[in-house]
Amino acid sequence: MNGEINIFTAIIIIIVGLYDIAIAINRRHQAANRKGIIAYAVLGSIFLIAGLILLITKLIN
Repeated sequence: MNGEINIFTAIIIIIVGLYDIAIAINRRHQAANRKGIIAYAVLGSIFLIAGLILLITKLIN
């Protein structure tokens, strides 16, 4: 198993990224917890980009 990734794993990572971004968007009006909102947005973006990269590399190979 030399770095092979399952296509379902890539899809789950994309879903987690979208969920984190949705949480950040829904909590953007809470002024008390700005750092948490930024953390969710950054983490969601990282998961989304990583999931897309994994999915594209899986579909190319």
